[in-house]
Amino acid sequence: MNLYYEVGDQQVGPIGKSELQALIKAKKLTAGTMVWQEGMESWEELSVFVRNRQGKGVQKNSPAGPVSRSVCTECGQAFAEEDMIRFQDSWVCAGCKPVFIQKVKEGVSVAGAMDYAGFWIRFAAFAIDAFILGIVNMVIFIPLGIFMPASPDNPMVVISLMPVIMLLQYAIPAAYDTWFVGKYGATPGKMACKLKISVEDGSRLSYLRALGRHFAKWLSAMILLIGYIMAAFDDQRRTLHDRICETRVVRQ
Repeated sequence: MNLYYEVGDQQVGPIGKSELQALIKAKKLTAGTMVWQEGMESWEELSVFVRNRQGKGVQKNSPAGPVSRSVCTECGQAFAEEDMIRFQDSWVCAGCKPVFIQKVKEGVSVAGAMDYAGFWIRFAAFAIDAFILGIVNMVIFIPLGIFMPASPDNPMVVISLMPVIMLLQYAIPAAYDTWFVGKYGATPGKMACKLKISVEDGSRLSYLRALGRHFAKWLSAMILLIGYIMAAFDDQRRTLHDRICETRVVRQ
């Protein structure tokens, strides 16, 4: 198989099929782990990799069509999703179902279970991001103010630059959010608090969804911050922008 997988910023491998199954069973690999093997154009999530490889074995003329398959987080084997149960971002086969359900009932930590981040830890992450963005703004705007060739006799210079300044004030936070969330699944503030943003199945956001989530925050703020306060009363700790973009903020 000669498969490679990512652990943080490191690439590990190659590993064979038996090693892959052992790592999944040991909970060292999850459905969202990025993997690659020779012949692939880019890295993809383990769950997608398994479904794509299993789908190749389905006959094109099969009346039932391709069967979606996922990896059982308990035994590491791939099964048709219709024969499995789903718990948050975990897939469990019929054979492992009784043991898995018992773990959940007993409160034992299970692979794929989302530990939703509460209001205050998210507020701490927000404060860290605000501090970082404040420093970035100082680095950009203070020199701009010093070297701006303004004078009482020529006020139009300042006025002509105002649209650029306002655009930067909106563009910098948008670029900050979009790049970090799309690339790493979390902003520096959330990384510091060991949080990440994911979609419902636990996978990372696309850059487009990350950008949409940033602008959805404006709506949460515009209604007297009620969109943010909603997280304190939601069982999955979702804000309004989380609901709009179908995202979750979870502990890593």
